[in-house]
Amino acid sequence: MTKLNIEKILDYYDRPQLFVARDGFDTLYLCLLYDDCEEPRYTAIRISPKKLNAFLAGGLDLRAVMAKPETAGEYFDVAERHGTYTIAATLSGEIPDDRLPGQGYTMSADESENFTVNVPLRDRNLFQDLIHKFGWACM
Repeated sequence: MTKLNIEKILDYYDRPQLFVARDGFDTLYLCLLYDDCEEPRYTAIRISPKKLNAFLAGGLDLRAVMAKPETAGEYFDVAERHGTYTIAATLSGEIPDDRLPGQGYTMSADESENFTVNVPLRDRNLFQDLIHKFGWACM
């Protein structure tokens, strides 16, 4: 079983509904919730950074992305147990229509992750170290 680490949650309602994850080889996956039970299940596809960026910019519909993965007919069944996400099975061929999202789900190109943090002057150096470590931008 391959362990996935969530990189970015794109949609959240009680638990992640749609997220981007990476495996140990740095491969990107787009994971969509299809079974919201005690141990949730997700349908995942491998996705290139270029296609992911097009989706995040609002240029692609989620249904189109999930229905036609870049490696044709390659889907993954991802299970979540106690906060750990793992690929439980590899599926080939087409997936049932009920595991695909509805038409018209796109990301808003104007959504951003900008926020303001007020830092006391005495903690300024610590904050600058965090900025450099995580690659944040300050204005």
